[in-house]
Amino acid sequence: MTGIEIAALLRDYGPYGAIGLLCAVVVYLHKLVQGCQEARVSDAKINTAALERQASTNIETAAGLNAIRAGQTEILRMLALLQKEMEGSDERIRDRMSEIQRRIDTICRGGA
Repeated sequence: MTGIEIAALLRDYGPYGAIGLLCAVVVYLHKLVQGCQEARVSDAKINTAALERQASTNIETAAGLNAIRAGQTEILRMLALLQKEMEGSDERIRDRMSEIQRRIDTICRGGA
């Protein structure tokens, strides 16, 4: 609607034309705001779903890491028992067991 058309409405209908025009503007702006709100709600739903997936992945990763730590602890416990049992054994066996324990300690600390 151009300025001339608006002026013609105001001239023909007076204050009632102005009120009608104002109502039309309010309805148009309300539709724009409502569209923006719907887009924001849609974005929030997408973000919520992504956060839920991430939280689930974090929980699974933590459970896996706990299982690895439990396995490492069990291996170290078994090594300690073996070392106690072989106190009087051959020197080569003790050297080999010490090497294995060093490797396991390195892996437990995050080395390769």
